[in-house]
Amino acid sequence: MIVFHYYMAITTAPGYPPQAKGDLTGVSICRKCIAPKPARTHHCSICNRCVLKMDHHCPWLNNCVGHYNHRYFFSFCLFMTMGCIYCSISGWDMFREAYAAIERMKQLEKERLQAAANQTYYQTPPPAFSFRQRAFHKSIVYLWVLCSSVALALGALTLWHAALITRGETSIERHINKKERQRLQKKGKAFRNPYSFGAWDNWRVFLGVDVPRHWLTRVLLPSTHLPHGTGLSWDTPPCVTQRHTPLLAI
Repeated sequence: MIVFHYYMAITTAPGYPPQAKGDLTGVSICRKCIAPKPARTHHCSICNRCVLKMDHHCPWLNNCVGHYNHRYFFSFCLFMTMGCIYCSISGWDMFREAYAAIERMKQLEKERLQAAANQTYYQTPPPAFSFRQRAFHKSIVYLWVLCSSVALALGALTLWHAALITRGETSIERHINKKERQRLQKKGKAFRNPYSFGAWDNWRVFLGVDVPRHWLTRVLLPSTHLPHGTGLSWDTPPCVTQRHTPLLAI
């Protein structure tokens, strides 16, 4: 699952709006690339083009995270975090044993050198432990430290994106909605995200779960299904159980 979603995230284009304005109606024009800019579309300064439902430009993927590969990116982060947590927990006993063995090696090596200093040798005495033994124990320690570090760092990023998905936002939209919420609050109005259908339905739309069996075939197993919509317009998906009026402020 980790390899599949990482491969799909780096090879799948995030989605780009058409260059001809006649193909779209009711959209603005990007001031940087002078091209149609549909709703939820933002300009990536690194790619130097607009991206549909842009979340961010990921340097680890060397690709933008947008409408068509957002699910692959999040699934990769999720399964990678789960794999690192599994390795950290299951390898805890091996880590403790390997760390203790390294400390014993250091102590014995120190005692060996101290004993050798009081004797006369024609050549340097051989080490108490072989290179293979030292490399094995150091590799176990390195494995556990690396997996634990990645689990903490990537886990925090995964939780952050999970919270955004729950609210029906992207990373860029969070900042935009925050400013809009503060602006309307000063006027005594409440802000409603027009692209949010509730926490449960937001996850179903994001993962593409239309029927119950999709939790297995599309979430727990590798799947190349496309997200809802084309990224050019944002109608209410058929899987949403409760309809929401797409009002920006009420």
